Amino acid sequence: MKNILTVIGTRPEAIKLIPLAIKLNDSRFLRNKICITRQHISLVDSLFTSNNIKVDYQFRPYKKNASLSESFAYMLLQFNNLLGVTKPDLIIVQGDTTTGLVAALAGFYAKIKVAHVEAGLRSGNLYSPWPEEAHRIIIDKISNYFFVPTEKAKTCLINEGVNDDKIWVVGNTSIDAIKVISENIKSNFDLSNKSIVVTLHRRENHGEPLINICNALKNIARNFPDVRINFCLHPNPSVHNKVKEILSGISNIKLLAALDHAEFVKLLTQCIFIITDSGGIQEESTFLGKPVLIARNVTERTELIEKGTGILVGTNTENIFKHSRMLLEDPILLSKMSKIRFSYGDGYASERIVKILEKIL
Repeated sequence: MKNILTVIGTRPEAIKLIPLAIKLNDSRFLRNKICITRQHISLVDSLFTSNNIKVDYQFRPYKKNASLSESFAYMLLQFNNLLGVTKPDLIIVQGDTTTGLVAALAGFYAKIKVAHVEAGLRSGNLYSPWPEEAHRIIIDKISNYFFVPTEKAKTCLINEGVNDDKIWVVGNTSIDAIKVISENIKSNFDLSNKSIVVTLHRRENHGEPLINICNALKNIARNFPDVRINFCLHPNPSVHNKVKEILSGISNIKLLAALDHAEFVKLLTQCIFIITDSGGIQEESTFLGKPVLIARNVTERTELIEKGTGILVGTNTENIFKHSRMLLEDPILLSKMSKIRFSYGDGYASERIVKILEKIL
């Protein structure tokens, strides 16, 4: 029996790693323990409870509004103490968060092997997404096993010198999570009310870019009064407060507090299209057949653009409004972009990962 430590810090990590944790718990050869760093203090607990997942270790929450450096230093010390006691055979990290980076580095320092789920994604711009692009590159430099969502991600790693026998194309576990939920709510699919779903949280979009995006949403609301805009607010005050300041009181813009994942997926299934800067939602949109306008200048998930289901619109007010208007007024374009694709997996990534880990460990 091999001992695994799966590390989770943010809500997206929880969403993407809980399907894997469920499969690991079914393994006869692997014993999985879960550590949560509470990087997102209030957004992850319900995900574990609703999926009957036991949390084995959790860090005490650090002070609010801590800097990246402060959070990094605090978590590194906690991981150093934890690994000294638990001594797992493998650490599993996901994505590009501070939690993932610190856990991988702590594992490297302790000479414990690291498996990186969602490895190999690259935007090509070290400062966008910031600091996530650098996080992911560093995690890949010190990991031992690489579970990538696409062939393009595998090629990126090979070009960076990773041996291809350490890389497996499995799809993304985000699709595993959304597959189960979407199957359970298909019977409730309803487009009787036109809606757009909006999410924003990237650090590089704080300040003027966020104001520009909000102004675009005001223009959409004014020009299309029959369209409802559901803005799912991120709890970060830099986003939450500014969005409420600009968009409160507009009748067809609904500012929503954080929803649980099932409710959020239901919201996505019932919308016309999505405006977001989220990487995970870009993936989910392709599986649900929803066009997505990406409020970023670059993306590490280029497959949906190549396949015509997503458009990089940046943060320019007029550009966002222009492409939104096109989707709202051109049913042919909307239909063309509303194709279900399996760009990031078919919902069985977790199962594949567990089988590979059983073999290599």
